Amino acid sequence: MTADIPHHTSFVTVGGRKTQVTFGGEGPGVLYLHSAGGEAEWTSFHNDLAQSMKLCVPAHPGFSLSTGLEQIRDIQDLAWHTIDLLDELGIEQTPVIGFSLGAWLAMEIAVLRPERFSKMLLVNAAGIRVAESPMGELFIDDLDQLRRLLFHNAEGDHVEEAMPTSLNDSRILMWLRAREATARVGWNPYLHDPKLPDHLHRVSCPALVLWGRRDQLIPLPHGERLAELLPNAELRILDDCGHMLPYEKRVEFVEICRDFLSR
Repeated sequence: MTADIPHHTSFVTVGGRKTQVTFGGEGPGVLYLHSAGGEAEWTSFHNDLAQSMKLCVPAHPGFSLSTGLEQIRDIQDLAWHTIDLLDELGIEQTPVIGFSLGAWLAMEIAVLRPERFSKMLLVNAAGIRVAESPMGELFIDDLDQLRRLLFHNAEGDHVEEAMPTSLNDSRILMWLRAREATARVGWNPYLHDPKLPDHLHRVSCPALVLWGRRDQLIPLPHGERLAELLPNAELRILDDCGHMLPYEKRVEFVEICRDFLSR
């Protein structure tokens, strides 16, 4: 049985923006950048990761209790905010785990400041457009339809942990707030930066591109393309898995993270 890892949440002011940051675990420090789902609160997979590392989990502006969304106009603004946050925390270089929106953010930071990341683990990453393999529609109101889009196995406890299951769910207001914050950087262009592919050659650190084979939101060809664009990347694919890989394949996800980060 996995032990419950103590964790604590504090707030850091970055450019006048109150930024929520959660820390937990002991060992080598690792930055976790969350997805559009806003998993900045402590999840079961955060707890599993923190068995062997000290995890730093900031909430992007507009997510959870972080403020300052009105100052964020695009993904570059979010990247600079996160760079400033790392400066405020005294983190000069770190490995990073980014999931979906968080993986896109990690790549933008790595283009601007390649020296800040020693390794990148990119999970079902947004950020690029593959014309022949369009992304699914994230900004829909039907929670059942969204659940089927995000998960290969759309039933089970992993779904309930990851997202509200009805409009009566107590998390629905935070979920809607997260969607607004995601739209701020990912509405148009939709979940990608047209300039990013031309700059990924600047990212020299080792990268593991991890993908769910059945991802309907950001299909596998996006992962294959990223593995080609990043100079020092490998691609790993998990079968029977959709977009919400850290929830749907929690055990495998944590093992892969530990292995990659400990090499």
